[in-house]
Amino acid sequence: MAHRVADELISRLVEAGVERIYGVVGDSLNPVTDALRINGKVKWIHVRHEETGAFAASAEAQLTGKLAVCAGNCGPGNLHLINGLFDAHRSSAPVLAIASHIPSSEIGTGYFQETHPEILFKECSYYCELISNPKQFERVLHIAMQSAVGRGGVGVVVLPGDVAGMEMPKDGSARSVVGHRPSIRPCEKELAQLAELINASKKVALFCGIGCANAHDDVIAFAEKLKSPVGHSYRGKAFVEYDNPFWLRRGLPGDARMRPSAAPGH
Repeated sequence: MAHRVADELISRLVEAGVERIYGVVGDSLNPVTDALRINGKVKWIHVRHEETGAFAASAEAQLTGKLAVCAGNCGPGNLHLINGLFDAHRSSAPVLAIASHIPSSEIGTGYFQETHPEILFKECSYYCELISNPKQFERVLHIAMQSAVGRGGVGVVVLPGDVAGMEMPKDGSARSVVGHRPSIRPCEKELAQLAELINASKKVALFCGIGCANAHDDVIAFAEKLKSPVGHSYRGKAFVEYDNPFWLRRGLPGDARMRPSAAPGH
């Protein structure tokens, strides 16, 4: 049996650690769902509406930090993904959207349910490209997944149904498996300036945002050293508030809850 573009898509997702795809089946997605059946390692999570699938992928990505995937059929099917993709992109959630498309030979003719997903999803993604030839597939998919994981947001692959069913070229080069989002830190000079400011201050308060994701223990250790209260933004709440004796609780003026319980004297 020929190894199709859709088969290679599912194989690549398995390599990247993807466990499920959220979506609604449809004719232009048939090669993809058939490849899922044959592969058997990725679950298809059927939803009642594509918007729900995109939000589910966004939630999974935010909870796990791993690449999550949603899919929509051509025309109105993939258009319904847009609200969930905006949520994922604004939440820095690594999501890959598979926007299946009308037959490649009909693009630009006003074909039934024709849209232009490669234009529509530009605002809610870091990368959004149409695959019109199987020889493009490996590079475009890899860039889309790396953009989603590496930059923290959405990558979109627009895949016409007929292209998904085409045979993959046998001379395709191997691609590296999608890894984790890289760590970003200030340069040494900026860290030294920050240390000088803190050392020169009599009292310090920490206000932590989404940039503190997965750094809870470091924040607590820092607050312990400074004997500093810790506040947080809405998006930083999940990473900073729990098990935090320095958390700056809300309360009435003079309420003891206004003071960090482990920082007497402040």
